[in-house]
Amino acid sequence: MNDTYFGQLLISMPNLKDSFFEKSVILICEFSEKVVMGLVINKPILDVKVKDILKNLNLNIDNNFIDKNVFIGGPVHTGQGFIIHSSECDYEGSEKISKKLNLTTSLKILEDISKNKPPKFYKIFLGCSVWGYKQFNNEMLQNSWHLMKTKNNIIFENNITWEKCIESSGIQRNKLNPYHGNA
Repeated sequence: MNDTYFGQLLISMPNLKDSFFEKSVILICEFSEKVVMGLVINKPILDVKVKDILKNLNLNIDNNFIDKNVFIGGPVHTGQGFIIHSSECDYEGSEKISKKLNLTTSLKILEDISKNKPPKFYKIFLGCSVWGYKQFNNEMLQNSWHLMKTKNNIIFENNITWEKCIESSGIQRNKLNPYHGNA
């Protein structure tokens, strides 16, 4: 394994036996020899929109475009908010994921969204996905995940699907096998 996984997309494979991660697409936001952290970009939380988050934080809503989905980033820290956004805006504590992509937990970005001054692109998540390095490495060796180069148009798409990511990565779905092994 190497640190080039940072900022890439993980696409779950049919042999992954975890109902939460079935048909998941995850952006890797942190990668080290201790921990791997990512956000599921293709699973919106039903009945939770950006406006609901802003109302819950008592922020005035001056934005007509806040009917966007909020996504479940993963099963860990589900009360914590994470926001990935385009890099033209910089917020205190932001982490650079790529040249054009940042991750923040700053309240300031939510204030900007409520005032109709958001970054050009953003996506809000509750929770994250976390693996120990060895666990992640084992899942990769078992072919539970397929790695795909990050494409911002996919990350920020509101209705991105597992199927679309599989197709974009060049995999033929009809040839996927739910079993794994080593030759």
